[in-house]
Amino acid sequence: MAARTPAPGIVVDSKYRLAERIGGGGMGDVYRAEHATTGRALAIKFLHPELSDNPDLAQRFFQEAQAVNRIRHPNIVDVIDAGVGELGPYIVMEFLDGESVGAALSRLGRFDTEASIGTAVPVLEALDAAHRVGVIHRDLKPENVFIAYDANKGIAVVRLLDFGIAKMLDGTGTMPRTRTGVVFGTPDYLSPEQATGELSLDGRSDLFAVGVLMYELLTGTRPFRAPTAVATAFRVVHAEVPNLAATGVYVDPRLEAVVQKLLQKEPARRFPTAGDVVRELNLLLPDPQRRTVALGRVINVSRRAAMAGAAGAQSGERRSDTGVSSSRRPPPPDTPTPVVPGPLVPMPRAIVAPLPSVQRIEPPQREARTAEPTLTSRAMDARRRTSPDPMREAREAREAREARDAREARDAREARETRDARDAREARDAREARDPAQSMPRNLPPVVASARGPAVRPFPERFAGKFQVRGPVLRSVDRGLIDLYGQRERDEVVRHMPPRYAADFVQGSLNAMVRYDLEALDAYMELATEILLHDVERWREIGRHAVGGELFNVVRSLLRPSPDYASLVRRGALIWAQLFSFGSWRASMSPNGRAMLQVADFEPAASSLRHWLAGMLEETARRAIGTEAKVAITGGEMGFTPELTCEIS
Repeated sequence: MAARTPAPGIVVDSKYRLAERIGGGGMGDVYRAEHATTGRALAIKFLHPELSDNPDLAQRFFQEAQAVNRIRHPNIVDVIDAGVGELGPYIVMEFLDGESVGAALSRLGRFDTEASIGTAVPVLEALDAAHRVGVIHRDLKPENVFIAYDANKGIAVVRLLDFGIAKMLDGTGTMPRTRTGVVFGTPDYLSPEQATGELSLDGRSDLFAVGVLMYELLTGTRPFRAPTAVATAFRVVHAEVPNLAATGVYVDPRLEAVVQKLLQKEPARRFPTAGDVVRELNLLLPDPQRRTVALGRVINVSRRAAMAGAAGAQSGERRSDTGVSSSRRPPPPDTPTPVVPGPLVPMPRAIVAPLPSVQRIEPPQREARTAEPTLTSRAMDARRRTSPDPMREAREAREAREARDAREARDAREARETRDARDAREARDAREARDPAQSMPRNLPPVVASARGPAVRPFPERFAGKFQVRGPVLRSVDRGLIDLYGQRERDEVVRHMPPRYAADFVQGSLNAMVRYDLEALDAYMELATEILLHDVERWREIGRHAVGGELFNVVRSLLRPSPDYASLVRRGALIWAQLFSFGSWRASMSPNGRAMLQVADFEPAASSLRHWLAGMLEETARRAIGTEAKVAITGGEMGFTPELTCEIS
């Protein structure tokens, strides 16, 4: 059955109260919301109700959360939560107060050089972080770059949005072409290889889009614009790269060279990485303060700060009058309704906050001297300070030069340190490429060679790469091992894991919104059974421990008092199914009248996971019913069997 339609006033998952709709697209809508407890402003993206029953579309919808949390970079909009509730699948993101670069270009025509570089550098830093973990954006355009007002710092910041069609690279560092031949992205910003579909994509495809973005920021036009999408794609592939001067815009020749190199047709002729472009732009404009100030001019930071201060004062007055703080304030009369352009791909649009109209503030007119009142001593001091003083001006000029020289020296030192760190990192990566054993996490002691390591059976090849589990499962298993057996013993297990799975456990980067290959969980549980538990049924204890720990947020709606086991299992089957990409979950009754949980198509699960699940079911039933519960596995106790049947008594 399709989920209900979101509407203002509805509380999502007992946590988020919806306000007005602020954007949307082919797959869903975006609403402003606030946390019901803390009052924090948020943005929630919902999958359209008529699409929520399609598991493939739901998985694609959550892909944005998975990609963002795989990268974790301050210049990428933060995804805070995700889940499936009564309104269907949803993603919770930080709320941004500002406007997209696309909207700013429509209003201003083009950016100055400082604002253009100030926009491009954070985008490139975000892309560099994404490419390093194997994610390419594939839909970079002005509408997906947002300039937001950071009220805590009082400055403008840049956020990269919409990883909805991002793709993970394969082990070779490239993304193979889609089998269906579908081309993703917006035509004006497609790289030639993306437009033709003839080459595998890598991070350099995103760099071509950065070149188009910078060209448009500096000139107000797009380099390959044509009347139709097909004609535009043709020009992207075949037309000569235009220079900036052809539009009547003249910039530093070094900046022109950067844009030209980004727009090269062949990926090999572009910059190798986004980090290389950042270094070039930092040489052109090394002062980050100038970039920040330029971005502040774009979204009128001073006016936003004044509005925020006035709103805070009004809120304080209301608190003093009534004792209640109200977060529902009407917008100022000159605040326009945000316009969210429709995307060319079926994904929700960027998070858009209402933008106050920008007004020019004229300087106060100087009054006639005859009307000037008698000056106070303070006013006379101010007049003396503003009077021409050659000695003071010379001193101030000298101090400005010294400050500039110190700043340039500091920037040069930081650039040198950055290059040294990059060279060291590249050398390390090259060593690890030659010797995969060196890619093991470095904060664990080396594994002591022994004649015979843990005897762990390999994961069945017929299941490899086909099934996933959600992050809460891995996190609860890992935390249970630490809490019940100790950090040192758990580290011993991780030391024996394959390097490709161990890093997330060591670095503590297991994320609740990410799907992980079942092989990672299987290897961890098998090693733990061999090294620590020595009995597969002990996984029940770790499953029980999970309910009050890492799984609490997942199952907390089941912990409310329930009339009987049957109703609990009916509700629980819908929630537990969200933790796995496999299995058909349903509640039933045994011949003796006991509640049962039956999971068909559960063949990829080993015995350890089945016992963990039984323990989790036991503890959930105990908390919900208020009495001790016993779960017996009456069918499918052995690993890699088609069905699992649990009976609660």
